[in-house]
Amino acid sequence: MTKTTSVPWRNRPRRGLFPVIPCWARLPPPLSLASAHGAIAGYSAARDVPGVRVVFCDAEAYDQGYLQPEAIAGTVKVKGRGGTVLQPGIDLLKTAGDFPETAPILIITDGYCEDHLVLYGREHAYLIPEGRSLPFVPKGKVFRFRE
Repeated sequence: MTKTTSVPWRNRPRRGLFPVIPCWARLPPPLSLASAHGAIAGYSAARDVPGVRVVFCDAEAYDQGYLQPEAIAGTVKVKGRGGTVLQPGIDLLKTAGDFPETAPILIITDGYCEDHLVLYGREHAYLIPEGRSLPFVPKGKVFRFRE
């Protein structure tokens, strides 16, 4: 896994940056993880996104820091496995001094999560497996992938 050593937009013109909050309440099939991570890497490469902040959610948030988009596909190891709570990851990003307040959030989930999220007015989207749903009416866009 290639972690960036500094905040990516300090070293080159900022074209885009976003955090990813992956969370799986149940052990996902390897193909699901590969599909989700591949989607992130492809989107980032197509839009010249210099770095992706990865924050895993479980019973607590695990901040993986900034990763180069091409390092995400196939190399990110899932942390945690004891329940799914997304809010700590969102709160971590809100208080992170090194992350822009206007950056959008991509939340990857299997849909087994709390029934309400406070996103502090941030633009956001969800990436969930086909056939699954969220336990709330989402305000942001919902994208789906095949498991």
